[in-house]
Amino acid sequence: MIGRRASHAAVAVSTTACLLACGAQRTQAGEGGRAPATSGATTANDTTLDTIDRTVREHFYAPAVLVERHWEEHVEAARRELAAKPSDRAGILERLVASLQTSHTEYIAPTSPRYASILSVFDPVLRKPSSKCPDLSKLPPLPVQSDDVDVWWRSIDGHWFVGGVLEGGSAERAGLLLGDEIVLADGRPFSPVESFAVKAGNVVTLSVRRSAGAPLVEVAVTPRRAAPQDAYRDALRASARVVERAGARIGYVHVWSWAGDAMQEELEDAIDRLNQKGVTHFIVDIRDGWGGAAPPYIRIFDRSVPVFEAEMRDGKRYKRDAQIRVPAVLMVNAGSRSGKEGIAYAVKEHHLATLVGERTGGSVLPGSLFCLEDGAVLYLAVGSLTVDGERLEGRGVTPDKEVPFDVRYAAGRDPQLEEAMATVVSAPSAAR
Repeated sequence: MIGRRASHAAVAVSTTACLLACGAQRTQAGEGGRAPATSGATTANDTTLDTIDRTVREHFYAPAVLVERHWEEHVEAARRELAAKPSDRAGILERLVASLQTSHTEYIAPTSPRYASILSVFDPVLRKPSSKCPDLSKLPPLPVQSDDVDVWWRSIDGHWFVGGVLEGGSAERAGLLLGDEIVLADGRPFSPVESFAVKAGNVVTLSVRRSAGAPLVEVAVTPRRAAPQDAYRDALRASARVVERAGARIGYVHVWSWAGDAMQEELEDAIDRLNQKGVTHFIVDIRDGWGGAAPPYIRIFDRSVPVFEAEMRDGKRYKRDAQIRVPAVLMVNAGSRSGKEGIAYAVKEHHLATLVGERTGGSVLPGSLFCLEDGAVLYLAVGSLTVDGERLEGRGVTPDKEVPFDVRYAAGRDPQLEEAMATVVSAPSAAR
């Protein structure tokens, strides 16, 4: 049974979950997510910078950090940069907010592949105007949809890589591989936003590099239009499978976004289906994607929940078991952030599963979303957070088995997943 301390470890994340602070990161501004729908202008007058400055001064969680990070000087430098190079407005504002070096704190322009995703995650609180978003006309129509190919994008040293392939999506069907570098789209420099915008249902030819210095190969992919949260839920459902390994039947499921009860219900449905297939071991993959996991979501590891089975008059039997009752691995990496980190902490602290992968992102501050005049949004840390008295911000959770992984040119190989399978099968199967 999950003890009281495990519940407390996850409870500390409730502040984050309630604010839907779901995995913002201190990385390059373009990393992660699905490409957004285009909306409105991508430039604005200087009131955007003024709004960012005022919002940060009024709402940022730690005024002392603004002094330590020389916020005022960075703002003035940004003003000079905007005057000298207005064409780089988005980059200048991204770098300005990134100077705070704080999780859940970033300027997200409509040209960022994170834009549509964060609007989709925050959709429940964006339906009505508020003090944080008084003019919803600056945003695309809600619920936001985007033209994308179901990839978690990674920007590394100015190059775009496939950081994750959403199961059952367009990229998987087209044959894109984990680690592919995307260089061109229809002969033009690749952008995970512009290259697919208004092209849903139409073939886009990508020029792909699969190993460093190798010649380009062409991959034809067809974008689809979908709400990002729907795409992540579809991928979770499609990821659930049984892998036969060394006499074991390993149930595997990948949680790309853990934001909202609907996603938790989808996960529990997947666990139930896998249990019905007689799995002897389990792997839950929470690498990359978005956080948002609420404290009660840790219940999937609670073996004390009884199994109910009903037999109807016509002889049909119904059984529901959404618990992981067998040896399990929880996969994590630097892209496991926010509420996912609270779950990872509790799982490790109470030995509910073995953690495999890389240290989590250390991004656990509660964040709120503020709308800006240029159609962009400001994601801002508005509070501090501890988990059972532990500060995970900037620290993260270290896995039991660390497996470094540079995704560039991986050619579809996933050494972390291979280690997770080897680790889980080495544990004896539990009595069900």
